[in-house]
Amino acid sequence: MRVTIIGLGLIGGSLGLALKQLDPPVEVAGYDIDAKTLAAAKAAGAIDTVVESPSDGCVAVDFVFIATPLGVIPKVLAEIAESVEAETVVTDVGSTKQTIIKTAGEVLPADGNFIGGHPMAGSDQGGFESATATLFREAVYVLTPTASTGSEAFQGLHALLTRLEARVMALSPAKHDEVVAAVSHLPHVLAAALVNHVATVDEGVENRLLFAAGGFRDTTRIAGSNPDLWVDICIDNQGAIVESIDSFRKVLSAARDQIAAGDARGLRSLLASAKERRLSMSIGETAPGVMREVDVIVSDRPGAISEITRTFGQMGINIEDIRIVHLSGEKGVIKLMVFDHPQFEKALQCLREYDFNIVVQD
Repeated sequence: MRVTIIGLGLIGGSLGLALKQLDPPVEVAGYDIDAKTLAAAKAAGAIDTVVESPSDGCVAVDFVFIATPLGVIPKVLAEIAESVEAETVVTDVGSTKQTIIKTAGEVLPADGNFIGGHPMAGSDQGGFESATATLFREAVYVLTPTASTGSEAFQGLHALLTRLEARVMALSPAKHDEVVAAVSHLPHVLAAALVNHVATVDEGVENRLLFAAGGFRDTTRIAGSNPDLWVDICIDNQGAIVESIDSFRKVLSAARDQIAAGDARGLRSLLASAKERRLSMSIGETAPGVMREVDVIVSDRPGAISEITRTFGQMGINIEDIRIVHLSGEKGVIKLMVFDHPQFEKALQCLREYDFNIVVQD
């Protein structure tokens, strides 16, 4: 297998390190605009060879990962458009998906082989020096297939990411952007606003941040992230982020009113429900339970793989393995391995409403 990584910062560098630990080995080529980063990645064994340009990295490879800053990804797609081959699967790691997927559909010759991706892993510390081979282990890695996504392309990328021990889930591009606005983008905006608020309110105490303890540091750690990166994210996903901020303002306003009214009962209910929900989160944990095998019999029609994988992803169900078996005629079987889950039966019912024939193996 041959892979090219364009952009060797935290995500791209970690991807290279992880790929080089696989058995059988993966041949990894790399490109970065910074010569020092390229040299560091080569010295650390994250890449085998250096390519002179993104286009040069698209010849005779199985996968191309675009791991540049978000604002650069459309430019890279345009640059590689004439070089990428029809059999090559192209993906990205950007934090928003709708704009990128629209661009890929416009410029790439075989847009069915482009699959948007977003590893929900990272750090407030960027750069190759922060890269690690274990970054994706047990991390949710979102793929955003569309109606034009090729089934073999999706299967191949899913299999590769699963080998990195990532928890691969699928969402539509719009649903992805809505979800990450709430759980990723909004927290960054709030962290920055909180730091600036505490630093600028004048109440006669010099350098009040010296008094900040663990709670403040934990809440605002991500405010130390690269501001240029987050400007791109916030502008690109502005609609979903603004909606999330407006929704949050209502929750914060309700808490403010309870405190102002001395409503101890209401305030305790708010805090208790937050505690219960936070403790019930399975952040970074592998879903427990029995593995279930699901066979989905499909006709040869566009969008089938997207509908199936997104249905499970929207229920929070991780697809551990996916295989495609072609039958005679225009039918095939998509064989899925998933952990049993409280939403398992609901996911199957949704698929049946799409007119899929479902067989659950005992």
